[in-house]
Amino acid sequence: MQEIISQIASLICKFNKENNLNLQIFLKGSYLFWKEHFISRKPNDLDLGFVNCSFRQRQEFIDFILQEENAELIKKDDNLQILRINGFIIEFIVLETINKQFLKESQYKNIYELKIKYAFFQKITMMGYVLSPVFPHGSNKKMLSIIDDLNISWNILSKNLDNINYQSEKNFFQNSLWNSFFIYWFYNYDKMLDKYFDFSKLESYNNYFDQSLKNYIYNFLTFMKEQFKSNLDFFDKILKNKLIYTNIMINFLNFPSIPGFEKKYVEKLFCDKIHKKTNGGYLSKNNKNNNVLFINHSDEVGGIAIAGEVFNQGTIYFDSGVFEIFDQNSEKINEISCVKIDNLVFSEEKSRKINRPNLKCLGIPENGIYQVLPKSEVKISGFTIFSRNQDNKISNILARILLDIDKNFDILLTTKEEIQLQGTKDFFVTNQIKKYKFLVNIDVCEDQNWDNEGIKIRVADTFTAHNNVFFNKIVEIFQKNSIPFEPYFGSGWTDITSFQNQNAITLSIPASKIHSNSSMSLIKNFFFLIWICKEINDNIF
Repeated sequence: MQEIISQIASLICKFNKENNLNLQIFLKGSYLFWKEHFISRKPNDLDLGFVNCSFRQRQEFIDFILQEENAELIKKDDNLQILRINGFIIEFIVLETINKQFLKESQYKNIYELKIKYAFFQKITMMGYVLSPVFPHGSNKKMLSIIDDLNISWNILSKNLDNINYQSEKNFFQNSLWNSFFIYWFYNYDKMLDKYFDFSKLESYNNYFDQSLKNYIYNFLTFMKEQFKSNLDFFDKILKNKLIYTNIMINFLNFPSIPGFEKKYVEKLFCDKIHKKTNGGYLSKNNKNNNVLFINHSDEVGGIAIAGEVFNQGTIYFDSGVFEIFDQNSEKINEISCVKIDNLVFSEEKSRKINRPNLKCLGIPENGIYQVLPKSEVKISGFTIFSRNQDNKISNILARILLDIDKNFDILLTTKEEIQLQGTKDFFVTNQIKKYKFLVNIDVCEDQNWDNEGIKIRVADTFTAHNNVFFNKIVEIFQKNSIPFEPYFGSGWTDITSFQNQNAITLSIPASKIHSNSSMSLIKNFFFLIWICKEINDNIF
């Protein structure tokens, strides 16, 4: 077994050197108990996870291993990938990420080990999965194996109970529950198993447990249900409504809403949840206190067809290809092929303040005003969201789901933001914003590391100064909830730019592109940000 681990360590070093990376993995599961001489039976396989790195790098490394002559793939989905190396089974859990604080270095470079107390906790929580209807193998055999390992480990670890004091390990359990939630989401489980674990299912195994261990386990599982009730309820609601939420994404990520045409989009997405509206914005008022207001744009960059010619509104991103034509009510009327035209800054027309069209299209009616957007398909995979231009649409859908999860949010959608923040100049918008103590702008930022786990916190930008006090409050909430984040300097203005003298901040989901025919982001980061918004709304005063 050590030879296999040594070979994997060598492959990591080679992979990192060839790609100028710092990929690291960690060992977990029964191997750790065997290595520490807690159990005598040699494990049948090695369980491996990744220390935080991009999902592309995870897959690239697994593919790199499979190039070895002695390696073969046994089973693969986007989460579980089982390999055989020199006849030994290796299992990678791609969706599982463990923070480094819960790991220790091994004797091998770039390979960490889950600390034994956390491996012990995982053995206990695993019983809920094994005793659930979704467990695919013989649950009784697996349970007896787990109990044997726990009894032996308990005899050693219980000599100093401070070492396995679960009440001081809240950050680890938050990390673990997020891992479980995303894996359940991936495999289409319709509930959060940890919430529904029935203690009575352990009764048939009472005679196999050490009595003091059994008491410890009951207290531990009770603690988990009580301490993390809010998390479990949150995860459970999302899993129960997965089809609804994914359909919202599919139906609205590519719904047309160029500046001035937001009305139909907002009304269809938010329905009766909008309580006040003007040409400048839409307000969903649900909290009697004017404490936190969540803001995002409701428009997107795109083309407007006037007299049969297409002009760009907002950042230009068009390429030649198939475009969809929508009327002023956002109803699709046609698909046509268009050719990109460069609207040169130093052209003769520009010098006379005359804009060239941005697209040459045949078949656009000349007697009306239309929205023109590149045709693109929405895809919601195991852990990625793919659509046309996620800038604004993802944050709108996030706000809509927030109102479904917790009706206590105040949300303001501004209009015409892609043409120099026109919405924030509206009297209704500015008047509403002045009433609130805290402003949280939700948006999307372009990031080449978009498939890394974590939310981006905009510290400042060319137009917005740093708010140290509010930033520190937000960071504290991220840290308390074990949600990864990264501060960054923004590339342009946001809604917050106009209101930076209030307690205002922008939180962003990283995306591969923002103004593009194709944009990708992580589902993990989408739900991370929903949870953070919930925590901000509940806990910041």
